[in-house]
This record gives sequence, structure tokens and C-alpha cells, in this order.
Amino acid sequence: MVGILVVDINTTTSYRIKKILENANVEIITATTSMETINRVSSSEKKIDLVIIDVQLGPEDGFDLISRIREIKEEIVICIVTSQNTRRSFVKGIKVGALDYILKPFEEDYLRQKLIFHIDAIEMAKSIPNRSPKTIDQAVYNAVKKAIREGYELMIGLFVLYHTSNETTVDVNIKDLAILKSMTHYFSSHLTVEDEFFTYGSNGAVVIMPKHKLDQKKSLIDDFEKLLLNFTTAYDIKDTLVAFDFISLPQEVNPKENAISVLAKRVENKLK
Repeated sequence: MVGILVVDINTTTSYRIKKILENANVEIITATTSMETINRVSSSEKKIDLVIIDVQLGPEDGFDLISRIREIKEEIVICIVTSQNTRRSFVKGIKVGALDYILKPFEEDYLRQKLIFHIDAIEMAKSIPNRSPKTIDQAVYNAVKKAIREGYELMIGLFVLYHTSNETTVDVNIKDLAILKSMTHYFSSHLTVEDEFFTYGSNGAVVIMPKHKLDQKKSLIDDFEKLLLNFTTAYDIKDTLVAFDFISLPQEVNPKENAISVLAKRVENKLK
């Protein structure tokens, strides 16, 4: 279940969002002031995964509040829903850490689609075992969604770094970024021009391949296993492993299934 905090001085908006998401796997609480918001986010009683906030909070600064939320829990997803429609406010929202900026008045179907996207991403991240110090980055999820949307007949591989030692989070993030940068360069030099290898965030990567490779899945997995072995040996990488799997679209996904969830589950099984 995804924990959501709606921050808005207009209680009607909070009510509408609750109605919009009434069939989703979420638990929603509300706040109308900065102090109430900080108390909610800091509380250990209910875990907040997603904050939906209007930056227009009367005399209070909503952008400053987002920064304070980030200081308390950096991993929280922030979505701004506001009538403040200026380029300056949009840029400011992104700078303080908002992943989305949705304007009021909003169409309920549009807002539902936007919020479900973020809820699905959070649930996907939660499916990765705690062995990894940081879950799949939002941008990795975006890349896979983009691939599925723009060309359904594809081979998609999802890669996740995880660790066998108890390093500090800062050290892990710096190390992961260096590994991913090296891995991107190494893998790209071994792929064809038709293949696209994306590195996003601190511990995830996606490879997207054209549809004519759909019948080559087993050999592709074998090739990537060898590439990973050669890569970790060449760069003397220890205490960091890479779990990955591929999925063929649409062959391996039931139309009623979520392709992202299927792929994430396969990677999760590799981590067990």
C-alpha cells in the first residue's frame, strides 16, 4: 500500500483526490498547514510515500515546505497540484524536488492518470528487496514506460545494482554512479546501433532492443551474463552485483498484466 499525504488549504481538493483514488491501493491523510505537514511526514505512525501539494498555502511558502520535506525524507515523491501557472514557479518546483507539476483546475481523469503513474512506480520500487540500499530510480521506470508506449514489440532488459556489504548510503550512491557510468560505456561498445542502453539515477539501467531480436532472448541473456562477468573482472568490482532480466513484448505479457510489474518481479526473483 502507498501512503499519500495531500497538502492543501482547500479541503475540497483533498476530498476530490480521495474520491479519484478511492479504488487504488493507497492510504490518504491530509494537512492544511506547514506545521501539520511536517508533523505528518516526521511521524512514524504512517509512512508517507507520496506528497500531493498545492504550493499556494496562504501566507506560507509551499516551495520552502517541499525543501523541508526533502530534508526529512529525501526519497518521498512530490507532486505539485496548483493554479500557480508561471514558468518561474514551475522551474522552482522542479528545483526543490517535485517530480510532477499539475495545474488547477484539473480534469479528474487526467489527474488520476498522473497519480496512478507515480503510485505504480512507488509500488514497483517497493517490490525490490531491501538487499539493495536504494530502490529503482523513478527515471528507470519512466524509460521502460516510454519504450512500451512508443513501440510495443520490443525486448526490454532491466538492470539493478545491489550490494553485499554494509556501506553508508552516501558511499554507495557515489560508487553506484561510477559503476553505472563505466557499465554504460562498456555495454554500449558491445551493442549494435539499434540497441539503446539507458543509465538513470544511482542504481538502475535499461536496455531496449528492436523487435527482430525477440526470438533471441536466451542468447541475449547469455551474452549479457558474459558481458557482466567481463565488466566486473575488468573493473575489479567487488561487493556490488547486478541483477537483470529481459522481457519480450507482447509475447510474454498477458494483456491484463502490467508489463513493468512482470519485469520487476523477475528481477526481484534474481535478488533472492
